[in-house]
Amino acid sequence: MSDLYQAVLLDELRHPQHKQSLPDPDSVARAVNVSCGDDLTVYLKFSSDQTILDIGWQGNGCAIAQVTMSLLSAHIQGKRVKDVMALTQSDLESLIGIKQISLGRVKCLMLGLEAVQRAIQKTKK
Repeated sequence: MSDLYQAVLLDELRHPQHKQSLPDPDSVARAVNVSCGDDLTVYLKFSSDQTILDIGWQGNGCAIAQVTMSLLSAHIQGKRVKDVMALTQSDLESLIGIKQISLGRVKCLMLGLEAVQRAIQKTKK
C-alpha cells in the first residue's frame, strides 16, 4: 500500500463520512464482532424506487471496521438496494485498497456491510 493511500485511510479514520445517527430512519440494524470488540449501528433512509437516500452510522472498533464503514457509507448512498445486497468481500477490499485481507480481519472488513444488509432485509419483511 502506498504512503499516499495510507494517508488517505488515516484521514478517513480521523474524519469518517456519515458518522451520525439519522432522525426518523426507515431501518436500523446493528452488527457486532465479539472477537475484536467492533460494534456498528447503521441507519438507512430509502427512496420510493429502492435507492438508499441517506445513511448514517455510529459505533466503534478497529481501524479496518471504521474506515471500511466510512468508505462504504459514501459508496452506497444513492445506490439501488439490489446493488448493495450484491456487494462482496472483494468489493470491500477494492474499496479500501487492500488486495487481500488476512483471514483474522475479514470480520472487521465485512461488519459494516453486514449491518447495512441487515437493515435492508428488515425493510423487506
